Amino acid sequence: MKNILKHKEIIYLLLSSLVVRIFVAYFYSDTVLRNEWSMILHNYQISGIFGFNVVISDNLAIPKFAEIGERVLPTAFMPPLYLYFIYFVKNLSNELVSIAPLIVFLQILLSLISIFIFYLIIKNLTKSKFLTRTFTLVFAFFPINIYATSQISSVSLQILLSLIFFYYLLLILKKNKIKYVFIFSVIGGLLILIRGEFLIFYFFTLFYFFFFYKRKFKLILISVSLTLLTVSPYLIRNYFYFDNLTLTKSFGYNLLKGNNPSFKVEGDIALIEKIKKDEKNIKLDNHYEFELDNLFKEKALNFIRNNPVEYFKLYLLKIFSFLFFDLNSSYPYYFNFFHIVPKIIISITSLIGAVIAIGKRGFPQYLSCYFFLNISLFSIFFILPRYSLILLPVQILLSIDFVKYLRRKFFD
Repeated sequence: MKNILKHKEIIYLLLSSLVVRIFVAYFYSDTVLRNEWSMILHNYQISGIFGFNVVISDNLAIPKFAEIGERVLPTAFMPPLYLYFIYFVKNLSNELVSIAPLIVFLQILLSLISIFIFYLIIKNLTKSKFLTRTFTLVFAFFPINIYATSQISSVSLQILLSLIFFYYLLLILKKNKIKYVFIFSVIGGLLILIRGEFLIFYFFTLFYFFFFYKRKFKLILISVSLTLLTVSPYLIRNYFYFDNLTLTKSFGYNLLKGNNPSFKVEGDIALIEKIKKDEKNIKLDNHYEFELDNLFKEKALNFIRNNPVEYFKLYLLKIFSFLFFDLNSSYPYYFNFFHIVPKIIISITSLIGAVIAIGKRGFPQYLSCYFFLNISLFSIFFILPRYSLILLPVQILLSIDFVKYLRRKFFD
């Protein structure tokens, strides 16, 4: 990657982005490690096992901060990469309460790198300096993109890895160099380790470009081998604990959270918590999470089978919420002007751009398919505000196709 100092036109943008993000973090950032992150980190320090379910009686395990001597059950609920990131930060800090500000600061730095890579991607897609500067500016100062860096979440790291993935994919399409394939494949593996479902998008990417560029079959085999090598330590860990080569075990949880009688787009965990509390027949061993998740899956599938029309309507509502916005969101600040208006605008322009790009063979068409595949897949489960942020770079790139279309239509 070229030295950033050679791109003077973006240096001021990065500096101003840094100032704005620090300003927002000062007022809105997470100040302590919360939820499952703090629990898993604490339990690892106590027991040497990544897990949040702790055995408290012969027939009950609950998520809690373990005490010395208590048994922690290993988890495969979520991929481990962001947890490794937190653990790395913990080793840089002295006290648990000091982790949060350091995580936020590092996420701000990751966000700045993301802006620069996004800039390079656009430069590879268009010769227009106006479009490059304008849409890099949009990405850098998109409100939810700024706010997200102040919250302890894996989304900042995921966006960075996704942009690196796209950037090196573009380089591979231009030049069949092994070094590009190596970086692309390792990043693909890391993305799988931060979001297990990315495995689907990774193989979709390989399939799409093998279908149109069959001469790259050898590179695809190399890529699969390198990606498998990247994720293999975690697969081996899971096989050791669970006798199963699995990346995550949360399908049932996610399906039930998004498909239950509350019919909420953003999901509802009340039923899940009740089932966990009432369930006494699952053996409290390393397979506890697997058995519990299978139970969640069966409950969700029963709801869907018994009322398929209503759940199909809910699926369509989730698609609408992902494409545009959730009409009944309960998240704080969701309907704030600085969030909802930019979201609606980028949603409309990206959807039109995706429809336009679907007819263009190559990277634009790939982005359009990637966009629609994300929406159709995640809408099976539930839709959270951060899901839109994960797709934001793709939406902006698709919006460029919309602007190009307008320029050709009215100005050429």
